[in-house]
Amino acid sequence: MADEQENADSEPSNTSYAVPRREQRHPVSAVYQRYITFKVQIDNIFVPVILHNFSGSGVLLESQVPLEIEMCADCVISISRSLSKEIAFDICVKHCRIKDTTFLVGAAIDMAADATWFEIFKEVHDFIMRRQGRVY
Repeated sequence: MADEQENADSEPSNTSYAVPRREQRHPVSAVYQRYITFKVQIDNIFVPVILHNFSGSGVLLESQVPLEIEMCADCVISISRSLSKEIAFDICVKHCRIKDTTFLVGAAIDMAADATWFEIFKEVHDFIMRRQGRVY
């Protein structure tokens, strides 16, 4: 019992999330958020959101408008200085919580339309993060 409590205290709790995280999230610092364009299609209009972190199966976004739980939507993401192509994929909203005047949205990635480009995006992100503070 003591070992279970110690492990629970040493690892971040996932109890407030609808779906437990199965893989590592890649955080996107504020310095790099300005280079990443992320849009979610709401009512046939692509609305810009801020990407806070991502993995191969999920994203954490900040939106000016609330997104309905279980809503599925088309998304596009691009890195203006690194990739000239937008990466398209679908998400399904798992939670939406108010944060000051915006909304934090957790969503599962349903399908990457072009998985190769999504993998390239992750590699570019990792490259930037390894050089953080030395290059940018």
